[in-house]
Amino acid sequence: MNEMNRRRSLKTLSGMASAGIFSSDSLVSAASISKPIRLGVISDLHGGLAVDARSRLETFLREMKSQDCHALVQMGDFAYPNEKHQEYAQRFNEAHEETIHVIGNHEFDYGLTREDCYKAWEIQASYYRRDIEELRVLVLDGNDKGSPSHDGGYPSFIGKTQQQWLERELSQADRPVLVLSHQPLAGRSAIDNAVELQELLAKYREKVVACLNGHSHLDAHWVVDGVHYLHINSASYYWVGGKTRMAYYTQPLYTTVCIDPDSATVSVEASQSQWRDKSPKELGYFESGNRPDELNVTPQIRQRKLSTDAVLFD
Repeated sequence: MNEMNRRRSLKTLSGMASAGIFSSDSLVSAASISKPIRLGVISDLHGGLAVDARSRLETFLREMKSQDCHALVQMGDFAYPNEKHQEYAQRFNEAHEETIHVIGNHEFDYGLTREDCYKAWEIQASYYRRDIEELRVLVLDGNDKGSPSHDGGYPSFIGKTQQQWLERELSQADRPVLVLSHQPLAGRSAIDNAVELQELLAKYREKVVACLNGHSHLDAHWVVDGVHYLHINSASYYWVGGKTRMAYYTQPLYTTVCIDPDSATVSVEASQSQWRDKSPKELGYFESGNRPDELNVTPQIRQRKLSTDAVLFD
């Protein structure tokens, strides 16, 4: 078995464990972060919707070749998980031996399902655990049905079964934890039961280095009860609706996230672009009510260094 297949086999075992096929204790060994862990992150590429998504993905993958990343992460709304768009997943998975996929809401367009994501992306579950070196990554699925406040549109909810899994994983974690979700757990466009999830995460704040999400197409950062919630901007555009629909960025946005044990920080690398045509402000987007803070609607990912309260560092 070659190295790539060996690692993919280990990923399969990890997914089976997180789905309950093996006990969670059987694959866990004590660890803490002894060196920086670096992740290449892209969100909301929208393959099949954004007109130049393929070239944006290629730019990201080409740049990541020069980065010393331990894994590549796509934060959802990546590309439709069907045969027509299989090239996106294939290129992404071939680019690194460790890849992490988060299911977004647009993965359910055109009658597509979680099972389509499993097949297209080579994952075994919609929420799962992955250990990257000495970092534990918990991937959530914010597309559960059953929200008592759901009033139409895409579901945006994390149900009781998944919450119970998350609490079990957090309580048993013997290493720092990074939480990934497509829909935000705090801030603008947060899931329907965000407060419930925030209370759960705050209970284990000493283990949680940060929570990352996509979906909002914002560059934003919130802190709730000592937990960092970071919105990763879209690789492609900001949705303004109307006749324009999408205000595109000239260059793709993506970033690297580094968890550094020496400084106990989570660092986000800057990514700069410009509006391709008129900006949302020039289009009159902010003249209507209930808009995001204009500061967060921007063609960039800002450089950030977040101090974490997690105590499981050497």
